[in-house]
Amino acid sequence: MSEPIDKLSVPALVAEIKHGDTVAMGEIVKRYSNKVYNLAFHLTRDASAAEEIMQEVFLTVISKIHTLTNEAYFATWLYRVTTNAAYGFLRKEKKFAEQTSVDDMNHEQSVTYDWSTLPDDVLLSEESRAMLRDSIDTLPDTMRTVVIMKDVEGLKNEDIAQALGLSVPAVKSRLHRGRLILREILSDYFRKYSDPSGEGK
Repeated sequence: MSEPIDKLSVPALVAEIKHGDTVAMGEIVKRYSNKVYNLAFHLTRDASAAEEIMQEVFLTVISKIHTLTNEAYFATWLYRVTTNAAYGFLRKEKKFAEQTSVDDMNHEQSVTYDWSTLPDDVLLSEESRAMLRDSIDTLPDTMRTVVIMKDVEGLKNEDIAQALGLSVPAVKSRLHRGRLILREILSDYFRKYSDPSGEGK
């Protein structure tokens, strides 16, 4: 290996790992451990579980890396492994269930309070961030995962689609519906800041 390990591209690192290079594996762990942990934590809301999932994911990388036929798709494959491991934890803890479809819920017709003009100190307060986290947790699991991967982790729609085995339109649809639900929940919450009675109604 002529190039320094930290200068190698991800596909080059993956190719080295397939040949048993432990240094390359260490570099992959260094580059992706925070992303894997954060995704696992946001899906499970459990720090110790996220730590265990992260370890499980990288063990899976070592044992199953040969199944990845295209090194360029490593990140997407890694997110899929992480998501599956997180779902496995939630099922074991009985915290994951397929929820009732919300396809027929007409969120677009709902009247919501426009909270986008509120001051930054309100929108960015710890209370508001906690409310957002709690609101995301109330979404149906299929939407929650997409919203977390897109709006919390900043992944591209194409990567989310590949990681979850969905089409890009399906990802966009779930993201759109999830955001509409969140907008309604947060509208009720933020309305109190413009309501003199403080009752939010």
